[in-house]
Amino acid sequence: MSFESGSRAWRLLGAGAAAAVAVAAGLLTSGGTLPGTVGWTIEVVAAAVTGLLVLLAFRPPRRAPRPAPPPPVPARPASAPARAIRTLRIGELDPVALGVHPAWLLPGGAPLPPYVPRTADAELDRALARGGLVLVQGDAATGKTRTAYEAVLRNAERLGWENVLVPADAGALRELARALPPKTVVWLDDLERYLATDSLDDRVLTTLCTRGPSDTVILATLRSRAREALGVDTDGPGGRARRVLTRVTPVELERALDRTETAAAHRFQSDPRIAGALLDETRPGFGAHIAAGPEAVRRWREAENERGAALVSAAVDLRRAGYLEPVPLDWLVALHPHYLSPRFRNRLGEPDLAGALEWATQPVRGASPCLKPAGPDRYVAFDYLVDAAETGGDVPEPVWQRLLGAHALTPDQTFRIARAAVRFGRLAEAANLWQRLAQRGDQHALFDLGWAAQAAGDQAAAEQWYVRAAEAGNGWAMSNLGTLAENRGEMQVAEQWYQRAADAGDTTGMTNLGGLLAQTGRIDQARAAYQRAAAAGDPNGLRKEAVLELLHGDRKRGAALLRKVALSGDPAAVRLMGLLSQTEENAPHRPDVEALRRLAAEMGDGQAALDLARNLWNQGDLDAAETWFRRAAETENGRVAEFGLAVLLEQRGRPGDAEVWYRRSAEHGLPEAMLNLGTLLQDRGVFAEAERWYHRALEAGHLPAEVNLGALHWRRGNLAEGRAWYQRAADRGDELAKQALENLEPRR
Repeated sequence: MSFESGSRAWRLLGAGAAAAVAVAAGLLTSGGTLPGTVGWTIEVVAAAVTGLLVLLAFRPPRRAPRPAPPPPVPARPASAPARAIRTLRIGELDPVALGVHPAWLLPGGAPLPPYVPRTADAELDRALARGGLVLVQGDAATGKTRTAYEAVLRNAERLGWENVLVPADAGALRELARALPPKTVVWLDDLERYLATDSLDDRVLTTLCTRGPSDTVILATLRSRAREALGVDTDGPGGRARRVLTRVTPVELERALDRTETAAAHRFQSDPRIAGALLDETRPGFGAHIAAGPEAVRRWREAENERGAALVSAAVDLRRAGYLEPVPLDWLVALHPHYLSPRFRNRLGEPDLAGALEWATQPVRGASPCLKPAGPDRYVAFDYLVDAAETGGDVPEPVWQRLLGAHALTPDQTFRIARAAVRFGRLAEAANLWQRLAQRGDQHALFDLGWAAQAAGDQAAAEQWYVRAAEAGNGWAMSNLGTLAENRGEMQVAEQWYQRAADAGDTTGMTNLGGLLAQTGRIDQARAAYQRAAAAGDPNGLRKEAVLELLHGDRKRGAALLRKVALSGDPAAVRLMGLLSQTEENAPHRPDVEALRRLAAEMGDGQAALDLARNLWNQGDLDAAETWFRRAAETENGRVAEFGLAVLLEQRGRPGDAEVWYRRSAEHGLPEAMLNLGTLLQDRGVFAEAERWYHRALEAGHLPAEVNLGALHWRRGNLAEGRAWYQRAADRGDELAKQALENLEPRR
């Protein structure tokens, strides 16, 4: 269950800051506020979120339907070729072959430097002992794959592993999911290559979501940017990836070493690569320095060989557009002229493609090249470059046309490219790709076309597509049809669709059915529906059963169930535990709730991380507060954390860093960030851009921007315009504007 969108939160804000703060103060257990506007903003957002969580006890969600899993489908067509699954003995593992980035070359030294133990190692070891899916997540070149590799070596004997299986792609993973062998680690480096498709069947999803014996584990790595691209924390296509990733708590790796890790690294300073990383003041991150990531970016952008850099750019943008497999050389050759300067493009003579390719594939300082060979005439862009390019705007039109014109795309590739198209706002291209699959009767494409129609506001077309998908056996579509019917007030029809979805194994259908039954007073049936969802592995089922008991049944049992879900790391349950600590006589004591809140923060819950950052700031631990703001910024509702981090950085005397985070938060739609960004820009004399941000804040309903516009125009000498903005603010009662007008009186 995702929380309320930003627009909804700011509509609640309009009801009055005083009321919102009062609600938040009654629900949050941590106490205290952030300095200035940050605490106010976070309190409002927290109030909206907690209100929604309580609402879950009474009815199914009232918003665009969230996808739910469809019933099983054949793992692959009978005509599909056998997929590659490599089997590697534990004692014969090659870290670079498993995906560890090569380190920059040290003459006469080992290919990789010694492993610096990470603080996350203990958490990773515990997760591996539990079995099931274990995910290591972080930015590119933070050491994710090396950390996972070392964990395999460290735990193999203890947990009884003998082999590592490496499926080549999603198709191979489907085959492997039919029967996971014992004493095995399934290795999924770059998890997005396996999840970035909407056609994974339930057998695969169950394999990924269910914890098994510790002698069988699925160990995966995922870049933070790749998680964003999967759409896990937003609405839209990608519900299957969401179903997997919202049920696993990632082991997070930070770019920079913490104090304990730094102390450990000092023990290995005899290796110049580690010594250099410790001394590097440009702060690319410890792992990025060793993998020569920043040098690779610099080589690419400086483009000493412009044609070679253009080949790299084409590979980078193809990957950003969802083509994750090694790219054929002829594609790169066809696309690279788009990236050449006009002067270079119009040169006479035959292009030196061989020299360009040699330049692009040359290892940077002996580490990873910008363009990595991955088979005969096939290449992959260095993922550090892909992350660096994410701030570079849209993928060029020729790349999309190349992908749309490709005739040999597999369904998995087609779904990945369609999802990337949605991410870049190219819904027409995505629909084109889904239509191709829908013509073959693909139930997942039919569902996605329904989602696209609904996103465009065409409810009738959405329902038609969902009906076709449901007729093809898609349980997600059945659940969404139930939500559409419920939103129209057709409760009997909604119940029928939810029941069909539940019978098809869709846990969202089960929980929505439970909500509808509870709403109509059928408590025992609602309880059974929630228990069915919980038994199928959906934590929402157990949490909703807990709330049902609290409101309509055994309150003591409800509190015990809620605590059980909270201890598993479920953020919604943790917040409801905080509510109980204020209202329930038999609820857990505050220290227990505080421990759960910190646990939730450590397990990736953005709101808990925000609360923790705020408390640390109030306690004066600014370094720790900054760390938790950064972690919260990578989660849902991260724009509030981005804003809080920006204010903290500005107060710490780092306006340049603050501007970066104000800009991120502003671009994510937070009006306060727009206002503060404008103020920073105005202080630097960048008046035109400052004015644009003030107007955007005003358009978003943030009226204090009128005062800033008055000050801006007055400073630029536009006295009449400045006075008009001050007067506009004063007329609505703004005391600061009134004072400004009084101060201007002598100048008449």
